[in-house]
Amino acid sequence: MTPAEAPNTEPAAAGTLLVVEDEVLIRTLMCDFLRGEGFTVIEAADADEGQQVLRSAAPLALMITDVRMPGALDGIALARLARQIRPGLRLIVSSGHAAEPEALRAADLFMRKPYDLAHLARRIRELISPPA
Repeated sequence: MTPAEAPNTEPAAAGTLLVVEDEVLIRTLMCDFLRGEGFTVIEAADADEGQQVLRSAAPLALMITDVRMPGALDGIALARLARQIRPGLRLIVSSGHAAEPEALRAADLFMRKPYDLAHLARRIRELISPPA
């Protein structure tokens, strides 16, 4: 792993999220809402873009990914890759379909779509907050 690929563990990562969602309207609504909640959000339209962000030096606290997306990887494969590249990164996997066992194993949390954005923000805070 080169220094450019090394995960950044600076405090700035505390509120930085990577949202990987191919449906542009869902991604836009989610990202705008999360920015309004005070998070820094990096958007990716598919797993290929998400992979580029994971391999970059961008500080990240959590990744949210949809399961079914076009491209070389689906969301489950992206979550597995994230675990390899950034072992401490928290992961939320979501789908409009029932939870697949692989999705449950790949994530810290599985959320079925549609979900309430305020509930999503609360769950994100729970996952990235330091233990009390």
